[in-house]
Amino acid sequence: MTLFKPAIALMNRLKYPRKFFLISLLFVLPLALVMTLLISELDSRIEFTQKEIYGTAYLRPLNQLWQYIPQRQLILQRQFYKNSQDLKTASSSQDLPKLQKKIEEEFIKLADIDRQFGQGMQASERLRDIKFKWQGLLDGQEFLGFRNHDALLEEINLFRRHVVDFSNLILDPDLDTYYLMDAIAVKLPEMQKLLYKMMYAEAEIVFKQELTSEKKAGLISLISLLGDYNSELAANLERAFQNNPRGNLRDALAVHLRNFVVSVSEVNTYISQFSSQDNKISVIENFYYQEMERTLEDSFTLWQKIIEHLDDLLKARIQGFQDRKQFILTFVAIVMVSIIYLFVGFYLSVMRTVHQLDIASKQMTSGGAISIKLDSKDELSMVVRSFNNVAIALRESEEKYRSIFENSVDGIFQTTVDGRYLSVNPALARIYGFDSVEQMLAEIVDVKTQLYVDRDRRQQFQVLMDANDTITNFESQIYKRDRTTIWISENVRALRDEHGQVLYYEGTVEDITQRKIAEIALDGANKQILALNNLLKLENLRMSSELDVTRKLQQMILPKEQELELIAGLDIAGFMEPAAEVGGDYYDVLQQNGRIKIGIGDVTGHGLESGMLMIMVQTAVRTLLQSEENDPVRFLDILNRTIYGNVQRMSSDKNLTLSLIDYEHGKLILSGQHEEMILVRKNGTLERFDTIDLGFPIGLEEEIFGFLDQKHIHLHAGDVVVLYTDGITEAENEERQLYGVDRLCEVVCQNVDASALEIRHAVIDDLRSHIGNQKIYDDITLLVLKQK
Repeated sequence: MTLFKPAIALMNRLKYPRKFFLISLLFVLPLALVMTLLISELDSRIEFTQKEIYGTAYLRPLNQLWQYIPQRQLILQRQFYKNSQDLKTASSSQDLPKLQKKIEEEFIKLADIDRQFGQGMQASERLRDIKFKWQGLLDGQEFLGFRNHDALLEEINLFRRHVVDFSNLILDPDLDTYYLMDAIAVKLPEMQKLLYKMMYAEAEIVFKQELTSEKKAGLISLISLLGDYNSELAANLERAFQNNPRGNLRDALAVHLRNFVVSVSEVNTYISQFSSQDNKISVIENFYYQEMERTLEDSFTLWQKIIEHLDDLLKARIQGFQDRKQFILTFVAIVMVSIIYLFVGFYLSVMRTVHQLDIASKQMTSGGAISIKLDSKDELSMVVRSFNNVAIALRESEEKYRSIFENSVDGIFQTTVDGRYLSVNPALARIYGFDSVEQMLAEIVDVKTQLYVDRDRRQQFQVLMDANDTITNFESQIYKRDRTTIWISENVRALRDEHGQVLYYEGTVEDITQRKIAEIALDGANKQILALNNLLKLENLRMSSELDVTRKLQQMILPKEQELELIAGLDIAGFMEPAAEVGGDYYDVLQQNGRIKIGIGDVTGHGLESGMLMIMVQTAVRTLLQSEENDPVRFLDILNRTIYGNVQRMSSDKNLTLSLIDYEHGKLILSGQHEEMILVRKNGTLERFDTIDLGFPIGLEEEIFGFLDQKHIHLHAGDVVVLYTDGITEAENEERQLYGVDRLCEVVCQNVDASALEIRHAVIDDLRSHIGNQKIYDDITLLVLKQK
C-alpha cells in the first residue's frame, strides 16, 4: 500500500471526469506513440517503395535511349564503311530520321518524368548534360559522328546508375524485386553494351577484311564477360522466381529468359567461330549480324517484361502497406470508440450510484428509512451494500449509544465554555451525589465555583483546552452535593464551529477516589517495577545469547575445510564474515553420489531474520540434494516454492539472490540469479558470466519457473572459478570508492597459479587494505574453486 499512496492521494483530489481523463490520457499517450511510430514506419516503407517506382519511370525512356542511340551509332558506322567502299546506302540513311525522332520522343518523356520527380531524384542537371551532348551529336557531321556516341552512352549509363542509387532500387528489401532490379539496372544493360561492342568490332573486322590478334583477344574477352553475365542473370532470376511470394514471375518471365540465355549462348558460339578464322576474312557479308541483332531484341524484350512485373510487385507492396495502415487505423478507431463508450457508461453508472448515495445520506440525516438498491455487481455495489450496512449500523449504534449514555458506569457530560452543563448522564449525577439528571442540571449553574475544591482548577482546565483541544486524565478534587469531596479524572475534547470558535466541551468523568487511596501503596509498586526491570535485563541477555547461538549455528553449517579437501577434482577455499551479529550471506559445498552442488547467495538485510532465512535455504538445498533432484531448473523452482512458503508464514519481506553450480568431472552447470561468476583460465584469460538471465530472487514470488535457465562451462586443469557476494564488490574505502569487480578480477588473475586458499588470502588481504578503517556495512563472502 505504501507504493500506491501517491496515486491514491492524487485520485482522491480529482473528480471522476478528471480521473477518467487522466487515466484515458495515460492509456492514449503510449498508444498514440506506438501508433505514430507504426504509421510512420508504414509511411516510410510506402515512400521508399514509391521512390523505387519513380526510378523505374526514369529507367523506361533511358532503356529506349540505350537501345536507339547504339543503333544510330551502328547505322552511322556501317554507312561510313560502305561509303568508304563506294557502296549505296539509301536504305540505311532513311532509317536515321525515324530513329532520331524516336530518340527525341524518349528525351521528351524523360523531361516530363523529370518535371514530376526531378527534385527528389536530383537528376535534372544530369539530364540537361545528356541532352546537350545529344544535340552536339546532331550538330556534328553525320557520317563521322558515330565515333562520338560512346561518350553519350557513358553519360546515359552514369545517369542510369544515379537513378538506381537515388530511387532506392539498389536497396530493395525483398529478394524477388531486388534481383529483378539487378537485372534491369545492371545485368541486362551491361550485356547489351557487350553485344553492341561485338557488333562494332564485327563491322570493323568485316570492313577491313582482317582479324588481327588484338581483335581476337578483344572478342574473346567480350565473349567471356558476356558468358559470365549470362550465367549470373539466369541464376539471379531463378532466385527471384524461388523467392516470389505471389508465384507469378516464373510463368511470366521463364520463357523470355530462356530464349535470351539461349540466344546469348549461340552468339558466343558464333563469335568464337568468327574469332577462330584466319587473319584474312574471306567473306564480306556479315554472317553474324542478324543473330546478334535478334539477341539484342530479345534482351530489350526481356528488360521490358521484367520492369513491368517489377512495377506490379512494387505497386502490390505499396497497396499491402496501405491496406495494413488502413486496417490498423480502423482497428484503433474501433477500440478507441469502444473504450470511450465504456468509459462514458462507467462514468454514468458511477454518478448514478453517487447520486443515490447523496439522496440516501440526506434521508439519513433527516431520520428517514434508508435502503439503496442497485442492479450492478461491481465494486460500487459493494460500496452501496456497505452504505446500507453503515446506515443500519448507525441506527443500531445510535440506539446503543443512547443505551450506553444512559447506563454507562462513567459519567458523560457536555458543558459550555463558561461552565454550565448542557447534558449529563445518570451515572455522572450519581457520582456527584444527585438523585437525578434534572436535579443536577438545575442546581449546578457554575462549575468553577460550585464543583472544584481548587477554584483555579477550572482556569487551568481552560488553558489546557485552548492549547490542545483535548485533555486526558485531568485529575481534580471536587465537591459532591452533600459537600463531601471525591477525586475524579476527566477526558475532555473541544468541539469547534467552522470558524474555529469553541461550541462546547464534551467528555467523560471517572471516580478515581479509590485509586488515589491505592496510591499509598505506590512505593511497593515501585519496588515491583525495579524487580521487573532486572528481569528485563536478564531477558535481554538471554536474547543476546540466542543471537549468538544463531550466529554460531550459521558458522557450524558452513562447509569445513576437511569436507572441502574431500571434494575430488577441485581445490576449494571459502570465507564469510557477517557485518552484524547474524549475517544474511550463504555459501555451501555439498557432495552426493559423486555430484557436487555449490551454492552462494545473499539475503536482503542482516540480523536474526536474515540469518534464519539463510539457514532455511541451506536446509532446503541439502534436502533437495538428498532427494536426488538433478535438474538445476527444477531444483531452483522447488527451492523457491519452499522458501516462499516459509517467508509468507513469517510475514517477512526478505528474499535472496542465489546461484547454484553443479560440478562433475570438470563440467559446471551454472543456474540462478546472483553476482557475476568469474572464471580465470590457467593461461590468464578472464571470462565473466552474468547470471541476471539465469533466475529470479528466491522467496520474492511463488512462481519463477519461466525465469530460470542454466549455462554449461568446461574447466581445464588450473582454471579458477570465483564466487562472491556484493559485500566484496561494494565495499567502500574512506573516500567512499567501491572495491569493484574489476579489481577483484585483477587480483585473481595475478594469483591464478596459486592454490585456492592462497587466492582467497590474496583477495581478502587486498579487500582489507582497500577498506582500511572504514566501517563494513555488508556481509563479506568469497568462494574460490580451482580445477585440479
